[in-house]
Amino acid sequence: MNSARLFRASCVALIATAMSFAIRGDIMGDFETVFGLTATEVGWIAGAAFWGFGISILFGGPLCDVLGMRTLARLAAVGHIGGTLLTIVAPSFAVLFGATLIIGVANGLVEAFVNPLVATLFSERKTTKLVALHAWFPGGIVVGGLLAYGFTQVGLGWQAKMVLLLVPSVVYTTMF
Repeated sequence: MNSARLFRASCVALIATAMSFAIRGDIMGDFETVFGLTATEVGWIAGAAFWGFGISILFGGPLCDVLGMRTLARLAAVGHIGGTLLTIVAPSFAVLFGATLIIGVANGLVEAFVNPLVATLFSERKTTKLVALHAWFPGGIVVGGLLAYGFTQVGLGWQAKMVLLLVPSVVYTTMF
């Protein structure tokens, strides 16, 4: 696989990561209403994304050395797709919490493999390419936020918004 394709796939994986933050932030109020959760329970669910993200970034570097970038990319894809589907069918607080944790771990795994991948592929231009790669993170937040807002305006619910996360997740899975 050529380096340009791997770079584009890395950008899409980072878009999926960013969109997950925007979309999940948008639907937290829906969780409170639909599932009858307290504000504290919603806070626990929201926090799970950050715990998973932090934990997988902390352990992702050493795992990348042991398991390899390909394995981390696969685990991230399984986490993004599986966590999204689990969220959509979640019957309870516990499942929402677990699904959010899984997506958070997937987000951190993306960071754990795309950074060394891009730095390795473009060792002569790594700073330039890493900056270009990470420009997609705020871009993904904007895209996810605008799509979630648009879905709200046309009356689509939180599950439809979560389906949006499947698009870049399936795309980067296919690209890798």
